[in-house]
Amino acid sequence: MHKSGLIGKTSVRENIIISENPVFPVFKELYSKQKKAIWFPEELNIQQDVLDYKSLSPAEKDVFDMAVGYFASSELLVGNVLVNGFFPLLIDPYAKMSYTTQMFVENIHSDFFEIIMQTFEMDRDKLYRITQTDKLLYEKQDIIIREVDKLTYGKGDPYTVEGRKQILKSILLNNIVMEGIFFYSTFAHFFAMKDTGKMKNVVSGVELVLIDESLHLLNGIEAILILLEETPEIVEDQAFVEEIRRIITDSTELEFKYIERMFGGKTIYGLTYKELERYLKYITDRRLEELGFEPVYYVDENPLKFLQKEDLKKLTNFFEVSSTEYTNY
Repeated sequence: MHKSGLIGKTSVRENIIISENPVFPVFKELYSKQKKAIWFPEELNIQQDVLDYKSLSPAEKDVFDMAVGYFASSELLVGNVLVNGFFPLLIDPYAKMSYTTQMFVENIHSDFFEIIMQTFEMDRDKLYRITQTDKLLYEKQDIIIREVDKLTYGKGDPYTVEGRKQILKSILLNNIVMEGIFFYSTFAHFFAMKDTGKMKNVVSGVELVLIDESLHLLNGIEAILILLEETPEIVEDQAFVEEIRRIITDSTELEFKYIERMFGGKTIYGLTYKELERYLKYITDRRLEELGFEPVYYVDENPLKFLQKEDLKKLTNFFEVSSTEYTNY
């Protein structure tokens, strides 16, 4: 196994010169885009949403609280995955710059959800532990943790095919499944709130989180595609390829269970389970296609029309159109 490229083990003396011709220019571009997108939660006037929060129905409040609690700990989890998991194995300077910027932005997201909890006087202890006490939220995090901890405990040798498979799975679960499926699913809950005229300032912050997460999704997609190009033996292992596809679809099935429990048999913020189920199928098909798989559900159009309203066109403008093939918002 060659010792150059995206991942490996090196001395800290190495890779401390930035080339004018980077090996992976895509990470230079992603670093620049993330840098331009940096924002701070203190700039948002979420205090103006306090009355909205107090007026939420019990079902609306439950959806909001669960979403905030899930993000509060999950943003910290993403940071842990990067720091303790595959980031120490990155050797390309611009890849490191792109991912360290992601780490910084994850701190901003954590800060944002902490400020929400403080502003609305929510039960912080309860919400931070919600992914421990709620069975489905626990499982959504645990499928990430189980695989990434294999890297944490030394089971990801970047100079073996098996080690690279483990690294690839960790990137897949963190950047694609958690940030690209689970997070996107919950984004829809927030945007539905805004569509009904509630929590507008909070959702303005969530829109910024979405832009960030779309770039983090790109970090993951590009890292996986590079790993596959550098290690063609991975693609030749049909059982492993099928395992990757199954990880994505099994994760979606888990998310189906969660949204059915939250929305089944009722309409909240104008959303029904069936609408969210179809939206999740749409998102999953996009993730599969981005990684070179065939779609599973064949949902070609985003069924949640409010996500395509004028106030979200800034996503297209920000990404200069081309990256909408990834975000699909």
